[in-house]
Amino acid sequence: MKFKKAVIFSLSAAMFLFAVSGAALMAADDAKSSACPKKAPVTVETVQAGPFTQYRVLTGEGRTEIVVIKSPVAGVVSEAKVSAGSLIDADQELVVLNAGMDAEIKKLEDEAAKAKKVLDARKGWKEKSEKAIAAAEKAYQAALDKLNAKKALAGMVLKAPVAGVARQVLPSGSEIAVDSVLLEIANPRRMIFTVAAQEGLAVGDKFAATSDAFSGEMTAEVVALGDGQAALALNNENGQLRDGVRATFKKVLAELAGVIAVPAAAVQQDSLGEFIYMAEKGRARKMYVTVGASSEGRTVVTKGLGSGASLVVSGFDCLADGKKLRVVNAEELAKAEAARKEREAAQAEKKPVEAKPEAPAVVKPSFFKDRFRPGLNFGLFTINDKNMKDFFGSSSKAIPGIELAIRTVRSIDLWLAYKSYSVSAATSYLQDTVDFKLAPLSVGLRYRFARKGMFEPFAGLGVNIYSYKETVGGESALPDTSESATGFHVQAGSYIHTKLSRLVLGEVFAKYNFVKKTLDFQLPDGTDQYDLGGFELGLGIALKF
Repeated sequence: MKFKKAVIFSLSAAMFLFAVSGAALMAADDAKSSACPKKAPVTVETVQAGPFTQYRVLTGEGRTEIVVIKSPVAGVVSEAKVSAGSLIDADQELVVLNAGMDAEIKKLEDEAAKAKKVLDARKGWKEKSEKAIAAAEKAYQAALDKLNAKKALAGMVLKAPVAGVARQVLPSGSEIAVDSVLLEIANPRRMIFTVAAQEGLAVGDKFAATSDAFSGEMTAEVVALGDGQAALALNNENGQLRDGVRATFKKVLAELAGVIAVPAAAVQQDSLGEFIYMAEKGRARKMYVTVGASSEGRTVVTKGLGSGASLVVSGFDCLADGKKLRVVNAEELAKAEAARKEREAAQAEKKPVEAKPEAPAVVKPSFFKDRFRPGLNFGLFTINDKNMKDFFGSSSKAIPGIELAIRTVRSIDLWLAYKSYSVSAATSYLQDTVDFKLAPLSVGLRYRFARKGMFEPFAGLGVNIYSYKETVGGESALPDTSESATGFHVQAGSYIHTKLSRLVLGEVFAKYNFVKKTLDFQLPDGTDQYDLGGFELGLGIALKF
């Protein structure tokens, strides 16, 4: 019992805090609204179809190319022919590996010659043994392989693949393994730029490079990919580039004609998707659109926007659907429109009139969009009345119902709900069944706060009109009763938006009811009032249209 009271108290406190925080958010929203002028100052541009080029754009910082010289074999560095800081020409000798192995090679040559003599002798036997010949052939081949491997290691000379400056040279006498780094060559004639890798990037891709360090464009090539990065090489034969230089690399991905491309900043996003604001009859109109490629600050709109529409491109701080607008560049737009008409008139004089295709229709938002939200919900209701708890039990009972929210002005809904609550129990003496049915009707106002991601909180209050009926079965002389009671309620909760559907919403809510009925007789607890109020917690699903 104490645990249930603690739970009810905790939920009530949470609902109270939610309502207080909602009121604070409402005040903050009102403060923001009061800080904005009645007419939001915006910049508008006329939408026109035209060409659009999509680029892949990369930026990165350049460093001198470092060519790493590694040992192809294990052994010893017999001689380092260059030192750190030496200027190196292409194809210049750098190091000699495993020199002075003549004695070892001579010994292996003798062993190979001996194995060959044994093989020839066995092939000349009068009574030949194929098994003996095969063993001799195998031994001879092993001796040759060993000799060739030693010759490959002996006196190997490595040459420079590029010209440059030697760095970190391994000294003579150093023991080495396969792939040991022998030295590095800094190649100032080529710069390597490290950039963030993008999907679809491949080694060999060519880019046009631009930088403050040189005029015009240069050609860069992707030379390596890995670990989320890409390396682009840029020719530096004239030595104009230095370490730390930054460059931008561009490559054309697609060239489109006759598409609607708008400033990327004009495309906004909320939990339902991308949208734009149109300027229509002095007010902002919010329209959801489908977007495509983006490049260099512009985004293609593939659906929901047509030529000739007036698009808001800046001034979004005080903007909302239906907000009055003050177009700050109206004079500039008028001049541009006049110039366009003059050009069209001049072209009409030179060319025969041709039939023009109709521009795509501009999708306008309906006045009733998201105005109605009918729904179904299911909750658990704990009634306050002590007499009813003692007789019917104190646990929470199901209270399903239907509701309808109608947006009236701005973010305020007229909210109506009708629910059904019923419990039953048997009398202790005659075991007659007593059924109690309650039909709560609630009417009130709810304030919808601005959406935060997938959540759209609300808080509200209103009146309750309860109709209840208590019937007694069996042989009991207790009369049936049918009465009504009134009171009020407070509530808080949130709609839940998902990407599965733009029309279907989830709902969570908490509601506390204050309803009492004065009777003309005393109840078992000595009072003359039914306390039909209580705490309600539930979930729901709603449609919006």
